[in-house]
Amino acid sequence: MKNKLKIHLLVNETAGNGHAKKILDQTTLLLVNENIAFDVYKSSFAGEAIKIAQEYGNRNHLSNEVLLVIGGDGSLNEVLNGIKRSSHPSTPLAYLPAGTGNDFGKAANLSGNPEELINHLKNGIEPERIDCGSFHFPHSSNDVYYFANSLGVGFDAYVNHLSNISELKKLLNKINEGKMIYGLHILSALRKQDTFTVDIKCDNKRYHYDDAFLITTTNHPYLGGGIPLLPSASIKSRVLDTVVVERFSLGKLIKLFINLLKDGSHVHDPQFHYFEGKQISIQTTKKEFAQVDGEQIKPDSFKIDFKVSHFYLLR
Repeated sequence: MKNKLKIHLLVNETAGNGHAKKILDQTTLLLVNENIAFDVYKSSFAGEAIKIAQEYGNRNHLSNEVLLVIGGDGSLNEVLNGIKRSSHPSTPLAYLPAGTGNDFGKAANLSGNPEELINHLKNGIEPERIDCGSFHFPHSSNDVYYFANSLGVGFDAYVNHLSNISELKKLLNKINEGKMIYGLHILSALRKQDTFTVDIKCDNKRYHYDDAFLITTTNHPYLGGGIPLLPSASIKSRVLDTVVVERFSLGKLIKLFINLLKDGSHVHDPQFHYFEGKQISIQTTKKEFAQVDGEQIKPDSFKIDFKVSHFYLLR
């Protein structure tokens, strides 16, 4: 054969309000022109990509076969969970970010250009070990879940909720400005988000806050379409970071946001706290919105245990 590479495409065509379908069309045309064998798996409803990826990971594959995911952060989350639950949890994957926020793509410095990625795959790149988070809810289940980006409770999750139900998101996605939707809902969430109590345990040290506004356990710096919430976080640090932000005024928000964009000095504000560790637990007492990799979790009070985990990425 001229080219032994075989690509298994797993795509959520609705990601990015159809942007993923455009990337799929570009990718398949490129593969045909390059005479590279491929097949396509399509995820058409929430959770389906978990099943598809798990079934893929349960099978043995040759070294020339590549699972290539096309979609948003939510699509990547589902594939990650499917692979990690399979009989071959070290199965590597490649990823073309084609969603709204694409925070993991930014953190991993991934290109959304199919030609660039396919050229890398043709050159026989080795899989890289990349951090991800794992978590479970000890009061309800022993099931383990995984995230590539973050799990947030409070303000960021409420902004995410407002953005996901907004009709304007579809319009902005059509002009490739979907990430603007998060900024548009920050002021609304700031007005409506309440404060809550949180207890944190990080590598056997304990912390307590009565006026938490946001708490996010993250695998990398970015949140809400590329906002660098915690610049020091990294997908190769072998630790997770939990950020707690206490209630602030509109004036303080503007100041924090300016410092965030200017030089990252917002992390030194007395209302901004972060903890780094291999094992982190959080417990809240009031029902709050939550999100994992941009997908909403039903509002609840939460007891969550986190651990750092990993997966293998071709990039």
